[in-house]
Amino acid sequence: MARLTRAQSQAQTRRRLIDAAATVFARRGFHGASIDEVAEEAEFSKGAVYSNFDSKDELFLAVLEDRLHSQANFFGQLAQRAHTQPADDLLALLPPLDGPDEVWCLLECEFWLYALRNAAISKRVAALYKEYRSELAPIAASYASDELSPGDVVSAAIALYYGLTLQWHADPGVIQPDLVGRVLRALERAATPKEQT
Repeated sequence: MARLTRAQSQAQTRRRLIDAAATVFARRGFHGASIDEVAEEAEFSKGAVYSNFDSKDELFLAVLEDRLHSQANFFGQLAQRAHTQPADDLLALLPPLDGPDEVWCLLECEFWLYALRNAAISKRVAALYKEYRSELAPIAASYASDELSPGDVVSAAIALYYGLTLQWHADPGVIQPDLVGRVLRALERAATPKEQT
């Protein structure tokens, strides 16, 4: 096996730290997680964490950025599949409100509240979500209409997902886990021009 270059080794260490941090944050929450736990989960020293990230905030932002890119890629793959397999009900493949992503929704909301009280972090979070929305906007074109741009649809879908997930978490019986998909189907039908009879 070829020896890793310094840059490759650093990238591998950073990847392991982000993956470990994602696990720890999901298990303990943003405030409950510690750098010590992340280091232990990644099987590195605490110094290794701080040589890659200046703070827990920076580590969480890296985890958030990684997660948003992964989600954008997932939705992009769904959009490509929609072109090649138009008969498939792709909205059925969206993560349900009661799935493993539910923990991440709570975690992101916790971090949003923290960021709103910290102007520098808030700007970074806003920039990440701006990029995320721009990545998803082309995918949302089929749900757009004269009244709603693709960007509007993405913003509404994000708000819908987080709002419904929080409601589901507070009272699981009140909302069906597939409600986001059903609302998007209704938007798609409303945006599709009716055939002239």
